[in-house]
Amino acid sequence: MNLNCDCINRKNDLEENNSFMTNNDENDIYLKIIKYILFILSIIILNIKATHIYSPYINHKKDLKDIKVCLCAIGKKENLYAKEYVQHYKNLGYNHIFLYDNNVIGDEKFEDVLHNEVNDGFVTIIDRRGLRDQQCKSYNDCYEKNNKDYDWLSFFDLDEFLYIKNNKSIQEFLSDEKYNECKNVKINMLYYTDNDFIYYENKSLNERFTKYKLDYFPNIHIKSTVRGNLSRNYWASYENPHTSKVRYSSCNTLGEKIKFNTPFNKPNYTLAYLKHFHTKTLEEFWNKVQRGYNSRKFWWNKSNYTKRFKEFFLLNNKNKEKIEFIKNRYNIVIDSE
Repeated sequence: MNLNCDCINRKNDLEENNSFMTNNDENDIYLKIIKYILFILSIIILNIKATHIYSPYINHKKDLKDIKVCLCAIGKKENLYAKEYVQHYKNLGYNHIFLYDNNVIGDEKFEDVLHNEVNDGFVTIIDRRGLRDQQCKSYNDCYEKNNKDYDWLSFFDLDEFLYIKNNKSIQEFLSDEKYNECKNVKINMLYYTDNDFIYYENKSLNERFTKYKLDYFPNIHIKSTVRGNLSRNYWASYENPHTSKVRYSSCNTLGEKIKFNTPFNKPNYTLAYLKHFHTKTLEEFWNKVQRGYNSRKFWWNKSNYTKRFKEFFLLNNKNKEKIEFIKNRYNIVIDSE
């Protein structure tokens, strides 16, 4: 009888131990699952913070004077317009301009006309003289080196002048709550004509060119103002300098979500737009054609020149005086029709 009782007791003890071990194993599995879930959540949270999907950076700044905005630009043979360009963006409230000098070695320098602006610390000139295909590379360089110091960075050419309705500063414009979720504000261009002028005049661009063409197809082009402190942001070389290639939330000037990787958007000029003095006069357009592009390689021959002047007349009126000027000055024949 005692033997049977001992066996029964041992059996019960063994079952209790097995049950206890089974419970411990299950607890270990649950703990591992919880740890794994917490690990995944921590990765997601870190990624959210790194990519600025949640963006407290600008929203926590209550005072407009604390919002810092800079402008990145690259130019070549544009000394005639550089001073007006710099003053325009200074008046809008930009804190600094990083200007990449892509002129030919031995030719004009931006310092020749911007020495005061450089000396007072508003403009920094970066040497890219004599180098080809520099626009996207310069944009990448500007963002990488300065995005930690500025809440927003704009990327506009020297013939693109931002206009904001009601004379708002750039800080007032970008701090609007409709841009809270936006990492890239894409601003449409509005192309301005030559006002039927042929020759350069020593007056500002905004004085000389007051007429624009609303139905001009290239108005769908945009340029970007990108939020600072993003973990990844780049422009792809040999592609377009209008927008970065990273999948961040992009919006138009109305705060509406739009595609992140397209250089185009349906124009809307309600709140803001870029005055694009694309051709200026025939005399100035010739200089632009000869200098080529900062973003791509182009070798021009006479047939290319003819094509460029045909493009000129898609935006501007064609008349006998202009056709004669092109023929006599540049020995290029343009159809009168």
